[in-house]
Amino acid sequence: MRCCSYGLAAVSVACLAIFPTHLQGQGLGALAGRVIERLGRPVAQASVRVERGDTAAGLLTTDANGSWSITGLVPGSYRVTIRRLGYRALQVDALVEAGKTTTLLSPLDPSPLTLDTLVVQSPNGPAPTSDVGTTLHAAEITLLPTTLDVRQLIALTPGARPNQIWGGAADQANAYSLDGTSITHSGLGGALLLPSPTWIETLAVRGLGADADVPGAQGGVVEMTTLGGRNILEGAVRTSFESHQLNGSNLIPGEIGRELDRRWELDGQVRGPLVRDRLHFALFGNRLEQVDIVPNYLPPQSGGFVPTPPSATDYRWLAKLSWKPGARDLLEGSLMGRHLLGEHTGQTGYEEAAATTQLRTWGLSGNLTWHRSWSAASALTVRAGGYTSRDRRDPYAGSNVPGIEILRQTNPPRYQNAPFRSLGAPSSHQIAATWSRNLRAAGMTHDLKLGGDYAIGSWYFSSERTAGMTWRPLPVSGFDPQTPASWVYAGAIGTAWGGDVRLDSRSASGALFIQDHAALASRLSINPGLRFGTWSGTLISPTGGHIAVLRDQGVEPRLGIALELDRAHALALKAHWGRYHQPVFAGLFDRAIGADVYHDEEIWSYLGTPPSDPTTTFTEQQRDSLAAAGQFRLDEIVRLAETGRVEDLHQPYVDQLVLSLERDLGTQWKAAVVYVQRRNKDMIALVDRNIATNYTVVENVMVRDRFNRPVYFDGQPLVLERLAISNEDILYVQELLRQGLITGRNELLWPPSLSLGDLAALRYEPDLVLTNVPEATRRFAQLQLRLDARYPTWWAGASATFSSLNGNFNAVSGPDDYTTGGPGPWVRLNEQVGFYGALNNQSQIEAKLYVGAVLPGGLRGGGFFSFATGDRLAPTMLISSLLNEYVVTVPDTSDPTRTDTLPFNRFLFRSTAAHRIFVLPRGTYRYATRSSLDLHLERSFPRGRTEVVIVADAFNVLGAQSVVATQTVVNNTAFGVTDYGRVLGRVPPRTLRLSGALRF
Repeated sequence: MRCCSYGLAAVSVACLAIFPTHLQGQGLGALAGRVIERLGRPVAQASVRVERGDTAAGLLTTDANGSWSITGLVPGSYRVTIRRLGYRALQVDALVEAGKTTTLLSPLDPSPLTLDTLVVQSPNGPAPTSDVGTTLHAAEITLLPTTLDVRQLIALTPGARPNQIWGGAADQANAYSLDGTSITHSGLGGALLLPSPTWIETLAVRGLGADADVPGAQGGVVEMTTLGGRNILEGAVRTSFESHQLNGSNLIPGEIGRELDRRWELDGQVRGPLVRDRLHFALFGNRLEQVDIVPNYLPPQSGGFVPTPPSATDYRWLAKLSWKPGARDLLEGSLMGRHLLGEHTGQTGYEEAAATTQLRTWGLSGNLTWHRSWSAASALTVRAGGYTSRDRRDPYAGSNVPGIEILRQTNPPRYQNAPFRSLGAPSSHQIAATWSRNLRAAGMTHDLKLGGDYAIGSWYFSSERTAGMTWRPLPVSGFDPQTPASWVYAGAIGTAWGGDVRLDSRSASGALFIQDHAALASRLSINPGLRFGTWSGTLISPTGGHIAVLRDQGVEPRLGIALELDRAHALALKAHWGRYHQPVFAGLFDRAIGADVYHDEEIWSYLGTPPSDPTTTFTEQQRDSLAAAGQFRLDEIVRLAETGRVEDLHQPYVDQLVLSLERDLGTQWKAAVVYVQRRNKDMIALVDRNIATNYTVVENVMVRDRFNRPVYFDGQPLVLERLAISNEDILYVQELLRQGLITGRNELLWPPSLSLGDLAALRYEPDLVLTNVPEATRRFAQLQLRLDARYPTWWAGASATFSSLNGNFNAVSGPDDYTTGGPGPWVRLNEQVGFYGALNNQSQIEAKLYVGAVLPGGLRGGGFFSFATGDRLAPTMLISSLLNEYVVTVPDTSDPTRTDTLPFNRFLFRSTAAHRIFVLPRGTYRYATRSSLDLHLERSFPRGRTEVVIVADAFNVLGAQSVVATQTVVNNTAFGVTDYGRVLGRVPPRTLRLSGALRF
């Protein structure tokens, strides 16, 4: 579903054949041709002008089939100019031979309102640049298997995925723009508002060898341009339908996942002139309705599917205007909106319908652009734009009814109400200007760009625990969510408190850049560029105080060289080195001290009489009062609130080297070899400067469940090579011992490696700073092999990539992807165990093949095949003193020649709850290899400028069932049954999507 764009795509013309014919005049020749759109539709009423030198040989008009012909031509060279309202004009040279008819097939490309609509074909093509990004056009998108998420089109880019581009850390590492305006989420990174794929004119994925006018990103830069109006009225209405009754299924009993039940889409657009050659408009609308099916695993009614499945209705619209007040000026404006309604979101099969959330999202994005052209060599573009959005997730039972959530590490069953409600509100405002100038200086031609951009953003997010508390009973036999008396285990019922989030942030970034493409010789160009950027981030405290966190500036040098190695301009060597800073967003600096963003989660055991009503709640004041009376007990603290002072904080960046060798194989084929090397620098995290002395490490620790049975991994009892115990908890247990609250009988009250002197000298002195972490590592290398073909009625591409992605940090900032929240591995020592290795979300070997074609009989179609080795993974364990017991072998106090096995007191893990430990080094295992084939076939029934199209899209035609996610936590057990290795997701099943469209 992707291709590279080489040369001037608007002028791809092929001389298909030269046929002998009987001509009226001896020694004379003829020209004949057919004018079509890229999709194969004929272009009727096109003007065809045939000239020999300065003399006109004929002026013709194409018929309803797009055909034209002229005879009686003197042999020689002729120039054919083809024009049609709403299309780019086309000029092509043709050779007429005596006694023969030269036949031309001429595809025209749509022409939006621009300052120059005439494209002249050049035999040599443009001067080489060092950019090796990819671009997909509307005509190609139409022939591909239809996607509903425009990000899926990124999959055609060699070495990239929809949520990971060239080694970047998931979607948050990418930068996105729509019609030139950034739509990167100001709080989380990644894309915020996306158009329907049918609205796209071009989608470019850049970042490899990108010039200084391209903003930075740790991953890639995705630039989307939507269709605009032109001098003809045109449009389409399309509808599509899917149903699980027509599809296969990869849902297997016992596995977790979801699949489509039914989906219905309605998409429409109309584009055209309000005032010919002056004012054009474009209107788009899309409605998507979807219902999923989810296996039901909620006891006691487990089996089948959840009775109230998740569903969503998504509305999107876009309006555009283009105004050309004069020959040198063009104004463009657009406004896009989205409204998403979701019911029972977050359903995994372990929730009652009442324990899910209701989703309400709306967003608005707009931009205004002014283009000014003084001459063919000088132009200015000024653009202003921005977006705003709201996202609410509300519990069905309101804010005063507590949720009920079984105390498990993963997949906890939930009843009565959702445990949290949330609100997110991102916004951004931007302005940018670019001046382009072509000139000749110092004996060289220069394509010069000067410009700058500035953006300010805000991100407000709150997540509040429903009713202030959640009932969290242990999984016990006979549990009934309506009967609190059945929740009791060992005289206690668990409850959860805290975990709230309130983030109010402001961010800003600006840049000035200069970029030159200098032709040193006919075959050598050098592309130096320099980008100077500034970044700032501010947190707003609950009292309204502004906390300046990030204030940084930096230079991004970029240098490219392109050398054509032969006189035919068919072989080119390119090299590029550049620095690219990560776009600023609130997730980079949200752990600065003073903003009170995160709050610890606490697990308290209720020891009083079970309430009669499951909706009973306690306030914090009531809880503390009951704790003083012995009816509440604090058992665990999940540290989430850690913050630190800001120390020498800089914006993260990537240093990138790109080498490529490209070869034109004739006029339609192109092959390339590309090598990419990326190194992440200045990644941000919260760091405890005293982490080494704030923990005491114990070796060879055995793990048992709460019934004192061994936890098994790989057929053997689980033994942790290293387990870090916080000195805070050791000191806390010593205080309990001094107060006589514990006795220490048949358990360990401190690590056995500590002597009494060590225990007396023990300190817990965290020194937390928010800073760049030199030890944070991401190293990416990739070799790409590319092959592309471009013909008037078909195109194809293939790629193979060989990648390596290693490190200890799988995110842009903060915790990596294996944590359950919190400050990350430079505060939690346990999370450093085995954390360096092969990072996930990357295949070592990947191959792609894609093709689109206009077929005989009114058929059009395309296909996309992909092959990938599996992603990396590793088993992990989450620390919990309530669900597990940690045991070591120590000398027997009565007989030193013998050993004894003793558990640690559970309060020694009171503050390290939810810390992740890699049981084996990161990336030890790999999922199985997967492959997929998607096909698109449509039948056109043309009626002049109108056509009816019947479409069938088939996905995963080969019926693959590859696993893409499993449960990696080894100590998630309930009554001796572990979830480790349980499948959490497979590739989507074989799917058939049926569509119909009316185009005019």
